[in-house]
Parts: sequence; structure tokens; C-alpha cells
Amino acid sequence: MNWQLIARKEIGDAIRNRQLYALAATFALVFAVLAELHVRQVDRGYAGSGDLVDQFALPGMLLVPVSGLLLASSAIVRRRSNGQLTLLLGLPHDRRDIVFGTYVGRYAIFLASLLAGVFAGVAVVFGTGHGVPTIAVLAYLLASAGLGLAYLAIAIGISATVRTQTWATFAVFGALLLLLFVWRFVPEALAYAAAGFEEPTTRPWWTAYVGALSPSLAYERLLEPILGSAADRTLVWFSAAVLLAWGVVAPVVGYRRFVATDL
Repeated sequence: MNWQLIARKEIGDAIRNRQLYALAATFALVFAVLAELHVRQVDRGYAGSGDLVDQFALPGMLLVPVSGLLLASSAIVRRRSNGQLTLLLGLPHDRRDIVFGTYVGRYAIFLASLLAGVFAGVAVVFGTGHGVPTIAVLAYLLASAGLGLAYLAIAIGISATVRTQTWATFAVFGALLLLLFVWRFVPEALAYAAAGFEEPTTRPWWTAYVGALSPSLAYERLLEPILGSAADRTLVWFSAAVLLAWGVVAPVVGYRRFVATDL
């Protein structure tokens, strides 16, 4: 299948230009530092061994989205700008191969980096003789992989849609700002509007689901049971479905736009 050739090329290019090593090293350093902080807190009695995932939550909320977006934002549009896309389409590849192959290859790079980071953090904790909450760490890893999938899919969709790297940069920054920060206020604004532009006496049940339409907020809902917080199981499953939906819908929308435009 031709998309596999594109995916292998993406991975090979990331290895040759040391992008994979740099990203994996960044993840490993961040998680190792946080794991060391966790170990010190455990030694001083400020935390328990099960609180390791609490330390890992912050990079999951920030580093994962930023890495996913930056890793794929110029993946296709750069090739359009420098003429590589025309060359690739002259070979036995079609546009679906390019979008899907780039998506798979870039996600493999991200996933390898995420694994390197989590394993580095676990190694620090294990190496100091402390316990590792294996189930919680694996659940955290799965949730973070879903978050990375969603944001990388958004970046692939943007890269396939726009014509220049400048527009890709603006669009990616706007997506990050909207989904990571601005969207937190959207459910309350909608509830305020639904109450006749007055402060509602009770928070409508649907605001939590509207909030979870953002990959970042959906990820935070997924972390709640992992961190031991009380969680609505229906909302957790809905949040997982949101991440998967972003992972499918965003590239498909970008592909349809990509097919419909001239190079």
C-alpha cells in the first residue's frame, strides 16, 4: 500500500534530521524531572506512590497538544510550497496516500516520543526504589496518546487545507488558543445565553458535554478517574469518543479540501 511508503518516509526523515531524537529527548527530560520531583515529595511525606500520574498530568495537558500540533502543522503544506508534493504525486501515490501516510508516520513519531517520556519517568521512580502505579500510568499513557492523536489530526487537517506555511502557523496557533483556553468559557457563555442572558440558577447538565468537545477538556475528563477523582462514567466515555472523533474527522475534512484544490 502506497500510504505505508509515505509513513516510512516520514519516520525515516525524522530519524535522519534528528527530529525524532530531539522530541523524544524533550519528553524524556520533562518526565524525568517531574518523576524526580515526585520522588522527593514521597521521601518527605508530601505524596504517595500513587500520585505519580498527578505529576505527569501537566505535560499531558500542555506538552502533548503543542507537540502534536507542531509536529504535523507543516507536514503537507511545506511539500506544497517547495514542490515535493508535485514530485510525490508523479510517483504511484495519490492524495489520500499522502494525507494518510503522513498522518500515520507523524503519529508514530509522536507516540515514540511520548513512550520515551513516560518510560524515562517510570525508570527514575523505579530506579530510586519507589513504587510505580502501573495501571494508572498505563491509563494515563492511553489517554495522552488519544489527546496527541486528536491534536495531530487537527494539524494534519490544517496542513492539508491551507496553501502556505504562514497560514498553517496562524491556524495552528488559533486552534491551540481556542481548544486549550477559550473553549473553557464557551459552556458557561451558552448557559448564560440559554437563560435569557442572565446568570442561571443551576448549571445545565449539557455544559459538561459541550466543554468536552474540546480535546483538552475531554482529556481532563478522562484523567479524573485515573487521578482518583469522582467522575461521571457517561461523560468519561463521551470524552474518549470525542478524542477518537477528532482523530478521524479532522484529517478527513483536510483531505476533502486537499483533493478539491489545485496545487
